[in-house]
Order: sequence, then C-alpha cells, then structure tokens
Amino acid sequence: MGAGGRRALLLLVAVISVNASYTVLIPFVPDLEERVGAGPVTIALVFALFAAAKALFQPVGGWWVDRWRPRAVACVALNIAAVGIVLTAFATDSVTLLIGRFVWGIGEGLVTPALYAGMSALCKRYDIAAGRMMGNFGSAAVAGFLLGPLIAGVAAPFGLEALFLAGAVVTSATAFGLLRAIPDAEVEEPAESSATSTTAKRWWVWVLVLGVLDLFTHLVYTALEPLLPLYLSGAAEGSARGAISVVFVVGLATSAVSMWALGRYTERFGLVPMIGTGLAILGVGLATMAVSASVVPVAAAFLVVMVGYAILFLTARRGIVELKSAAGSQGTAFGLFGLVSDIGNVLGPVAGVVLYELTGRTSFILLGALSGLLVVVLASQASRWRRHFPATAPAAPAREPVAA
Repeated sequence: MGAGGRRALLLLVAVISVNASYTVLIPFVPDLEERVGAGPVTIALVFALFAAAKALFQPVGGWWVDRWRPRAVACVALNIAAVGIVLTAFATDSVTLLIGRFVWGIGEGLVTPALYAGMSALCKRYDIAAGRMMGNFGSAAVAGFLLGPLIAGVAAPFGLEALFLAGAVVTSATAFGLLRAIPDAEVEEPAESSATSTTAKRWWVWVLVLGVLDLFTHLVYTALEPLLPLYLSGAAEGSARGAISVVFVVGLATSAVSMWALGRYTERFGLVPMIGTGLAILGVGLATMAVSASVVPVAAAFLVVMVGYAILFLTARRGIVELKSAAGSQGTAFGLFGLVSDIGNVLGPVAGVVLYELTGRTSFILLGALSGLLVVVLASQASRWRRHFPATAPAAPAREPVAA
C-alpha cells in the first residue's frame, strides 16, 4: 500500500468513527435514564440536539475549510467531538448531558465537510478515482452505523464511562492522524465555460439542488425506519423483532457492498443518467413493498431500495466534486449540501409514521410515485444539468490502489 492508500485508509477510519457516533449511544439509553433521571423528553433531546448541531455547523465547517485547510479543520473538529464525548460520558444531570451531546454534534458537523474536502484533495494529489474513493467513503459510513451498536454491546460490561472515554481517546488520536492523512488542497479557479460569469457564481443553486436530492434519499430511508417495523408487526402473528432485524441488516449490508462496487464503475456514466437510474430503482423497490408484508418479499424489496439509495448517495456527492463553478469553494459547497441533506433525517421518521397511519401499505406506493415524479422532473431539466455537469465522467489517470 502506497502513501495515498495509507492516507485514504486513515480518512476512512475517521468516517467510520463519525458515523458510529449516531448509533453507539442507543444501547446505553437505559443507563442515561437511570444516571441523570432523564425522562422521554430529555432522551429525545439527547438525539435531536446532536442532529441539530451537526446540521447547523456543517456550513460553518465548510466556510472554515475554504479559508484554512481541511486537515486543520478536521483536527480541531474531532477534538471538539472528543470533548463532547467526555462530557456525555460523565454527565450526572440532564443539563450536562444535553450540553455534552450538543458539543459532540458541533464537532461532527464541523468535521463532515472537512472529510469530504480531504477526500477530494487526496484524489487529486494521488490520482485516485473520485468515484472509487466515494464508494469506499460510503461503505465506511454504513459500516459505522452497523458497528456502533456492536461495539456498545461488546463493551457494555466495562460501562458507559470506560467505553466513551476510550472513544474520546480514539477520536482525538484520529484527529491528529488526519493532520498527516489529508494533504493541502490546491486552490482552483472556477472554470469558465459557455455559461456566463453570473451563472458560474450561482454554483450554490446547484449545490442546493443536489442537497434536495440527498434530502429525499435520506427522507426515504429514515421514513422506512419506523414504517417497516409497523408494517411487519401488523402482519406478524407473534413478535416481528427477528423479521425486522433481518430486513434492516440485509438492507444496510446491501447498501455498503453496493457503494463499494458502484464506486468502481459509476465514473463511466454521466451524472444525470445515474441519478435517473437511482431514482427509478428506488421507486420500484418502494412500490414492490406494498405487495406483501411477509419478511422475504419485504427484505427483497428493501434490498432493491438500498441499491437505489447507494446510487443516489454516491451521485449526489460526486456532483459536488464535478461542479466546476464551485471548485474554489468546495468546503462551503459540502457544508451547505450537508445542511440541506440532514433535513431529510429529521423529516423522514415523522413522514413515515404519518403516511402509514393515514394510508397503510399505500404509503410505499406514494413514496415510490414521488421517486418516479422526480425522474420526470430530472428528464425535463436534463439539458440544464448537462451545462454544469459532464455528460460522461472524465477519463481517470493511472491510480494508486486504495484500501477498501
């Protein structure tokens, strides 16, 4: 493994760590309730404040990235997250607990655009295919979601304080490792093409469009998190816990493998066809879920959904990298993108429950129809998309192997 591979591996470790933060706390909710006397409202705020801080501080992190260096921002951000982890671990009252989670979320929000900008800088410095690196990045993100509860389960005998203190140490060590892993990004001037300079300066409009696409992708997935358990439980004669676990494990594993595999081939195709394909696959999978509430057909349909999810996840972020008019403001672009995208995580669970309560299994058809509608909208605006994004990805130079 060359220097580029080693740096990329450390960046991916940081991605796993960041995403594990979402789920590692879940098994310890009863411990927090007992320690600080937290009721349902406080527990809800523990997760909501983290998500809100992460979303709100992504644009701040992106702004810092463009004015300083991605590696410096990443180091500061992860150390802020480490402070939040320690505060959370040793909180003995609700106020300290909420402050700890909010500080933790600030660190996570600041580091997200730095990691994306760092990934882009690595690809340029070592001639690594951006699509391949993005696929590894996405797989690492999903792996973090899966590893969070697993780590918490294995380390549960040691207690919350020991686990979180160890996590803070690892997070801080990763922060200083990123100082070496992420190279300084070369400053690029926005490309002037047939578009007018005024249009080129409106790169943020296309960042918002890509952010809304990712918002929809996350909304669909997070809507299914409460929707599928309700759907499977309603059809089961006994407990549906096993069926629910099978469906989500199969889906998340499919997503991780799909991102890894697609990252090696998606650069051969234009951005617009890939987005249309992802939306179509997502829509078909969603509509198929309405056929039966049995575990096998639901798991198969969810597998299809997660393939579509993987395609859209990769192409939305690839679009930011390929948006030449935003080349000089890539940190800000990823920060704005992340802020809009995270709204989907907030709206999804509410939308899923409300839709199911109102329409039952028809909710899957409605979500699938919305995905199909977006395909129609994309097709009607395809010419405008192609003025800002290449019809096919540029040929990649010789590449240094990157760790999966």
